[in-house]
Amino acid sequence: MKGKVTFVGAGCGDPRLLTLRAAEVLAEADFVLFDADVHPDILGRLPEGTTRLPITPAMTLERISTMLVAEARAERRAVRLAWGDALLFGHGDVEVASVARHGIPVEVVPGIGPFVAVSAFSGTPLTRSTDASPSFAAVSVTRGHESFHDWQKLATATDTLAILCDAASLAETSRSLAFYGRSPSDRVTVIEGVSLPSQRVTETALGDVPLLPTPRTARVILVVGEGAARMPDLAWFEKLSLFGKRILVTRAREQAGAAAALLRERGADPVVMPTIEIHPPSDPAPMIEAAATLGERNGWVVFTSANGVERMVAELRRQGKDARAFGRAKIAAVGPGTAAALDRAGLLADLIAKDHRGEGLADELLAALGAGAGAGDARPRILVARAEVARDVLPDALRAAGYEVDVVSVYKTRSPPRALLDGLAALLEAGEVDAVTFTSSSTVTHLCDALEGRAVELLAKTTVASIGPITTDTARARGLRVDVVAAQSTIPGLVAALEEHFAKNSSKSS
Repeated sequence: MKGKVTFVGAGCGDPRLLTLRAAEVLAEADFVLFDADVHPDILGRLPEGTTRLPITPAMTLERISTMLVAEARAERRAVRLAWGDALLFGHGDVEVASVARHGIPVEVVPGIGPFVAVSAFSGTPLTRSTDASPSFAAVSVTRGHESFHDWQKLATATDTLAILCDAASLAETSRSLAFYGRSPSDRVTVIEGVSLPSQRVTETALGDVPLLPTPRTARVILVVGEGAARMPDLAWFEKLSLFGKRILVTRAREQAGAAAALLRERGADPVVMPTIEIHPPSDPAPMIEAAATLGERNGWVVFTSANGVERMVAELRRQGKDARAFGRAKIAAVGPGTAAALDRAGLLADLIAKDHRGEGLADELLAALGAGAGAGDARPRILVARAEVARDVLPDALRAAGYEVDVVSVYKTRSPPRALLDGLAALLEAGEVDAVTFTSSSTVTHLCDALEGRAVELLAKTTVASIGPITTDTARARGLRVDVVAAQSTIPGLVAALEEHFAKNSSKSS
């Protein structure tokens, strides 16, 4: 039998903490049953077409096991994806045993659970080198089952208690601990959203826990005792430059990953809400012809975006060609992002504009053309591969200098589905976005068109960040206030500009 069931711990927060083995399993999965609170980015690792179903309250343990067994018997790779760890504080033991009793091969992949994460991310290590005999008691308390614990034994079982607690049970849990012998003055740290940009850490006394505001997350971690004292030198997570900032990434979904990764590294919560979708050009014939005659016809091929590179390379592959199709043609890129896309395709840019605009690319390309020309040399024909709707600064400048230029549309942009944009409007209306990033004029145009007459009003509620002067001009022409402009028109440059902006605002408010 080729079928198998793998029980995978998805971890309790940051999706980047998924283990290598878990990532391998997900990349090959045919069918996945997942806990509803598994981070959506983890589900994004699944291959296209993989069946994925959330666990609902109506699903019995028998039903879950039956579904997994059926998939394995059909010789499919089934995965049970659990929040936290597959066998810690859940029904994983019953699920695994039930599947195994049917003679199905099983594997269990551990995940980074809340007690490991809370030590790493909150500055609250549950055991310390200064402890003479390090120990802590790990407990799970769920709503409606608080009385199932022997609180008389548990309350004073050890110096440090670490309790994974449903938010609705937090107050009752603290009262039970105090009633059964724990001092109301004992030190307590409450951690919400551990390892996520929304993480919130509250230090208080046990007796004051019921007075705390209602937690914003479904689960919290309650640490009680001497081990609850935070160590400031270990509280690195909340010191990240963009910690807790919810930042909207408006790039097309295919290009949003790099920006989201940079933002996460700095503690931000990236919300990928593409305001554009990339589609084939309205008339693909010129692109098809350009790809067919690329190395024969053109002395230079100019790319003005990473999208242009990816679409041209995709067309070459469709025609059964590779990088050799460029022949002796030289390649120019508008900036490092476009050059990186070329590099991924096995191509090296001969010219990368220092000024990442059409004007800068035109000036530098004309200088390169002039420097490389000899007396009596024929002027090379230039192909500009770009979006269907774009500024004509570059081809106009080249034609004015006497060069023959072919402008070929290799893609076009469209607005995403209405429902997605309605969700974005609701976030902006509620003031739940700290910054909106624009990485091209088209992202500005499509977002403003989608928000219709409310664009200026809604975007006034947040910080507006632009990747460069052309995008900024487009935003201001639509009546938007632009707060941040990247010094370098790249994604790292935009992220750096946001860091500087929020650092200045933080110092002003402190």
